[in-house]
Amino acid sequence: MENYVVVDVMCPGSFGITFFVEERNSGLEYTLKKVECLDETRANRSLQEALCLIDVNHPNIVRYRELFVLWDKHITSSMLSMVMDCPYMTTLKIVISSQREQKEKFEDKYLQMFLGQMVDALAYLHNRNILHRNLKPSNILMSSDSVFRICDFGTATITQDRTKVDIRIKENEKCWMAPESVMLLQWSDKSDIWSLGCVLLDMLICHILNEEASLLQLSQLRQDLSPLDLIICKDFRKLLTRMLSHNPENRANVWVLANEAVVKQSLILCGSSPHSIKRTLPQGVTGPPFHEGIDSVLDFMMTYTDVEAIQLSVLSYLLKEERKAMSRIGDVVEAVTSAMLSHSESACIQLKSFQLIQLLLTAEEACELIVKLGSVHHVLNTLKDYPHEKDIIIPCCKIIQCTLEKGYGAPESFPDAVETLCIVALHEEKDIEKATCLLIHQLKSHPNEAVIVNHVFVAMAGLITTSETAALQLLHVPDEINGVYHIMAARRHHSDYPKVTENFCHLLKQLVQHDAVIPELLAKNVQEELGQILQQYESITETVLLAQDALSKMMSIK
Repeated sequence: MENYVVVDVMCPGSFGITFFVEERNSGLEYTLKKVECLDETRANRSLQEALCLIDVNHPNIVRYRELFVLWDKHITSSMLSMVMDCPYMTTLKIVISSQREQKEKFEDKYLQMFLGQMVDALAYLHNRNILHRNLKPSNILMSSDSVFRICDFGTATITQDRTKVDIRIKENEKCWMAPESVMLLQWSDKSDIWSLGCVLLDMLICHILNEEASLLQLSQLRQDLSPLDLIICKDFRKLLTRMLSHNPENRANVWVLANEAVVKQSLILCGSSPHSIKRTLPQGVTGPPFHEGIDSVLDFMMTYTDVEAIQLSVLSYLLKEERKAMSRIGDVVEAVTSAMLSHSESACIQLKSFQLIQLLLTAEEACELIVKLGSVHHVLNTLKDYPHEKDIIIPCCKIIQCTLEKGYGAPESFPDAVETLCIVALHEEKDIEKATCLLIHQLKSHPNEAVIVNHVFVAMAGLITTSETAALQLLHVPDEINGVYHIMAARRHHSDYPKVTENFCHLLKQLVQHDAVIPELLAKNVQEELGQILQQYESITETVLLAQDALSKMMSIK
């Protein structure tokens, strides 16, 4: 302490007192935080825990310059002293208070700048197994050009001292803490995520609630997520739902957050790359414990879901050890689904995951679980993300086709599934025949679902455009009434839905391009159906043109 001259003293915080100091030799100004410890042993333990902060070097984290323990004779106690840079920045707490007084919202760009920088900083810290333990607006500095910096870290010894927590932390300060931290004095990287979620929520609602009401809402989060009803923006509400899960195991970590669309945008806005935020293995951990058996391997895979290299390694192992994978179908499907969702931008992980799921689909249990975990929706999104990757498209389509055939995909995921399946990636004649039968079956099974009917028409038109096989198969569906009958019946059932009728006409226009099917259409009086449509929808140009084209072609053949 003899190296510094105290310039000013701030109000005491939850765990200590902060001074503005000047170094005697250089004249440079710093911030010095003194934290009271119960005894010298605990002070030295806290010092060892905090030494890692000296090596922290990130633009959104205040630099720590020196750490030492001293004896304060005035209060007869050992003190952990931490010397930090003294950036002349205001605190986020002051800025939020200003917005609250003026009843002004934070601009979306401002919120995204904050979110991107905080996620980047926490990813840096958590990759080094460093926790903040005390994240709140008063511990986040900011400049006029929207640069944010985290400061004032806590240590395990201090924050896990029940006596100090109960005495020094006021109730309104606990509202930033995760449920497990308040109740059990447990901290993890997920606790930091909770605290960041609370800060973000406060920024989103400060213009509509006074400080007391806002703090009550934050405290309420530990009971339920009803405060999120105040959030209008769906993206932020979805994000906060993941950040504020009461169970830390279900709460998103920083790497999962980095895959959220709004966070990706925020990272790009503040100059960071979403691809650069990748989790690494802790020191001493080298790789999956393959020698310990599949249970240990799957546990390791789930523990390090965010480490791409680990996921690839375990997926390769499971593909080679198919029998072992089949013996743990439920656990394997869950682990693979987690890998797919966490690494949606990794083509290698998507490919290996789909190949493995394709192997597992022979088991009924796997098919049902894949749908339950939302994997089908992810498969559909992947098809759209990798439209030209044949190695990914083939297993994707087989997964969708299998789940649809077994009845697990309808009605919720069926519309997008059949459309994508039929238009994007069915090339073999036997697959086209099977898809045509499947589409007719879905029309029969879900006649009241306008959305499904609509997508069936679109999917079938896509099939027929590229394949006469589909057109002919439509006329001769095995064990079914002629497919044209089902198509016309479905259209009539939803005759008041313009989009259904438009896609019905589009389907017929594609169908009549194949001369061989026109006699059958005429026999079913399709021309009369088109005539009725022209009268009913005479004011809708697109539908009229499609109907006229189909009718003209039919009459020319007649």
